[in-house]
Amino acid sequence: MRQLSVASSAKNKRKRSTPFWKKAAFKPLAFSAVMGLSAALLTYAVKTGLADLASSRFERATVEATANSGFILRDVLVEGRSNTPIEDLRAVVNLELDQPIFDADPETLRERIEALPWVATAMVERQLPDIIHIRLNEHRPTAIWQHDSTFSLINKEGDVILTGGEDIKVFSHLPLVVGAGAPAHAQEVLQILRTEPELHKRVKAAVRVSDRRWDIVMDNDFTIRLPEDHPEKAWSRLALYTKENELFEKKLASVDLRFPDRILIKIDDLETIRKPLLGQDT
Repeated sequence: MRQLSVASSAKNKRKRSTPFWKKAAFKPLAFSAVMGLSAALLTYAVKTGLADLASSRFERATVEATANSGFILRDVLVEGRSNTPIEDLRAVVNLELDQPIFDADPETLRERIEALPWVATAMVERQLPDIIHIRLNEHRPTAIWQHDSTFSLINKEGDVILTGGEDIKVFSHLPLVVGAGAPAHAQEVLQILRTEPELHKRVKAAVRVSDRRWDIVMDNDFTIRLPEDHPEKAWSRLALYTKENELFEKKLASVDLRFPDRILIKIDDLETIRKPLLGQDT
């Protein structure tokens, strides 16, 4: 049988070409393709919930392969943290540097983080090859709620953020609302009180009465009784009456605004003086 000769003379000898898979330029492309395929297979294995032994072994092997290729955790970046204690965040995240980054499941981490009292929502993502990025959206406290002898921070939706503890003292500058049902209606009454700045700056607390209306306790401890209907109009009437009569210069027990045609002022808990509205005849 005739065979192809492998011998050649120097004259006819030509330079052999390097196979494309051995070229330097091919290596990073191959690495990226392998890593992409591994990541896709890993994501598929996790999302489909495969629990058999073969799948578990494959998933573990894929994680280890990516880790050996440099996909390991080097840093955890947190954005938006203001009031969430860093110790609490570390405890629920529970990640270690140099662990395989694909061992950290963003969805599981997000659920754990959103269970923290201060966190409204959270976003967790892998930034390959070596970073976990966490973005927090924290609750914003708008008032302190006193119920019985307990104090809680609430947001504008009336949700309780935090109850008890020394941390609440930091927010002592926030308005105080008192009583059952107060959180759900707090934003409404606070907006009303802010419409009259001179009165507002002297407000000590807003007390929910029978979950129907509000009593406003002022800084000199007298009480303003707002009506159930149209409390904003009553508050404006009081502001006008105060300017004309220097109400805060008097020693009062209460001012009752529950009647649409008059203001009742109680002095020293001894007597009640009925005052007509401005412009009305006595």
